[in-house]
Amino acid sequence: MKYIALVILLFSIMTGCATGSGKLDPYVQKLLWLDAADPQTDAQQAIKKADFRLLGLATRSVHIPGIAKEETLKYELRCGIQLIDGISDVVRSDEHLRLMQKARSYALKYNAIIKLHCKP
Repeated sequence: MKYIALVILLFSIMTGCATGSGKLDPYVQKLLWLDAADPQTDAQQAIKKADFRLLGLATRSVHIPGIAKEETLKYELRCGIQLIDGISDVVRSDEHLRLMQKARSYALKYNAIIKLHCKP
């Protein structure tokens, strides 16, 4: 019985050390700003600076939310693209998935405003 308790205790300690390091995935860290971001305000600030780059998501290919696939190159050449750092074609955790979905929603709203000022 003592040995079983000892094994359970050691297993618990090892598991706690493996998961309790407190370090976030670097991809998650890069996207945490989205929790406090406001795409409308951020787009208006970019327009004031004459920064008409659209936000893109780099997955297997570059995707610009709110822009039809066949128009991507036109917008890219005319307006430019700023990729959201932390986006990947590999989902690393549930938190990473949540933030990637939030990034897509953010980019969709942001790009809707920016593209009114930058037409190909």
